[in-house]
Amino acid sequence: MLPERISAIIIENKKLLLVTGYEEKFYWTPGGKIEGKESHEKCLKRELLDELGIKLIKMKHYATLNLINEIKKENQINHYYIVEYTGKIKPKNEITKFIWYSKTNFLDKKPRVSKGIETDLIPRLLGDNFL
Repeated sequence: MLPERISAIIIENKKLLLVTGYEEKFYWTPGGKIEGKESHEKCLKRELLDELGIKLIKMKHYATLNLINEIKKENQINHYYIVEYTGKIKPKNEITKFIWYSKTNFLDKKPRVSKGIETDLIPRLLGDNFL
């Protein structure tokens, strides 16, 4: 199994922030794997600053899901946190683009998102009326 992944759920105007990079053909939630013995909060602070240039203000656990990592094709535990941040989102390092993903995007299945997000996370967010 892959190292656990800590992910940010950033929602504005009922749209979810998703990112892409590595020349992949799908989007995913911002975040990354824990390095060493860092806490979930420290990991998410580091990843959001490194990848999007934003500072984490507040985080609240939303869900923990065991999903297939589409790039590595292996199981991975994903911890999702609803996040408040400060700063202007600017993709950097391995992140090349971002989108605000809506319920309409989900229903149209465009653009493509990682399978676990499509089948597990987004339906949960829709059910909880976040999107």
